[in-house]
Amino acid sequence: MVRISKLTDYAVVIMAYIAGVSISNPEYILQAREIAQDTHLALPTVSKLLKTLTKHKFLNSLRGVKGGYQLTIAPEQVSIVDLIQALEGPLAITECNLGHQHCLSETQCAIRTPWLHINQIITNTLSAVKLSDLVNIQGIEDGFNTDLNNNPNTSFRAKKDSIPSIPIKVILTDPSPSWRTA
Repeated sequence: MVRISKLTDYAVVIMAYIAGVSISNPEYILQAREIAQDTHLALPTVSKLLKTLTKHKFLNSLRGVKGGYQLTIAPEQVSIVDLIQALEGPLAITECNLGHQHCLSETQCAIRTPWLHINQIITNTLSAVKLSDLVNIQGIEDGFNTDLNNNPNTSFRAKKDSIPSIPIKVILTDPSPSWRTA
């Protein structure tokens, strides 16, 4: 199963929340406690992720009594793959996707090339989904009220039409591609 970690998932939730607030009020500075409360995540987890997101330059950390966090990049410029790679490293569905010499069977592997193509399709798809696509403007205007248990009444969820539909078409130009074995 291909799955992002729970911390990466929470980081996306946090970034979507901050993006939503930023869109409606660009000058607003969010404090960790406020983010934790509104996203229903534990404060230590939120603090840890805010530090990581700041280290990777997604957020600006402002110190002091009125300090907090703000986005450093516009939500429409941050892709989901950017966030995943910042928290988990390179996106690789198999070892061979990490580059040469990561797999002992690389030189004789008959399916290395298809895996490379599949990985690229996944990367391209996640690159096309921007942080701004995850923000439900109406939910932010109504007051952010998320329920991480997929409550259908939650105001934090992507609009069905906001995430781009990316057609994936695989075309084999050669009926016997070089990556197939005889």
